[in-house]
Amino acid sequence: MIKALFGKYFHVPRQQPGWPILAIAGGLTAIFSALYLPLGLIGLAGFIYLKIILRMPKRRQPDIKAGQIAAPIDGQILMIHHDRENARYLVRVRPDWFNSHIAYAPIDGLIDQQIWYDGDFIAFGDAEMPDPSCARQEIIFLPSGDASFGDRIAMTHYGEPFVRILQSCLPEGRQVNPSMAVALGVVRPKIDISFPDSYLVMVVPGKRCLAGETILADKS
Repeated sequence: MIKALFGKYFHVPRQQPGWPILAIAGGLTAIFSALYLPLGLIGLAGFIYLKIILRMPKRRQPDIKAGQIAAPIDGQILMIHHDRENARYLVRVRPDWFNSHIAYAPIDGLIDQQIWYDGDFIAFGDAEMPDPSCARQEIIFLPSGDASFGDRIAMTHYGEPFVRILQSCLPEGRQVNPSMAVALGVVRPKIDISFPDSYLVMVVPGKRCLAGETILADKS
């Protein structure tokens, strides 16, 4: 009974991406409250906000077919770019202030690589390509089936002046699907999804998207 109650009302840390951030924020809030109550109230407001954006809302089971790429996060489509030289599309999304900031796998497949690029936290426009020196985290997925390197799907979180925390949730080699959380960024990160231009883009800039439900591109 105790185990059932714990499982119902508490997240086991390994099942809750971002729990170290919440633990640190909670500890700081307690310290601030002990030192100076108004400062503690500010800390509490920050903790509540982090709890909101690091939540994992209940979602219906994604119905993503082979050859489809789903939105990894709730938010808005910012940009679509066609890189003809490399024969790839790029779709940029960003969560709103109170959307969950936890990103889910965009496809059924495998985490092939995770690459961290050290760099500067540089601001750039919604429809601009970032400076090569921009700090970022890239996760490369291989679709299920007989996929080659050219079929890879890349998801990149960018660091900016107010996006200082980028975190991966799963290791390389892990099989994933669109119901699984794979990464997070705080606060309001720009996220690029890159894929071959053999896919048909199904969204337009300005459109709202839902993680695991909105189809960004379709190859079927």
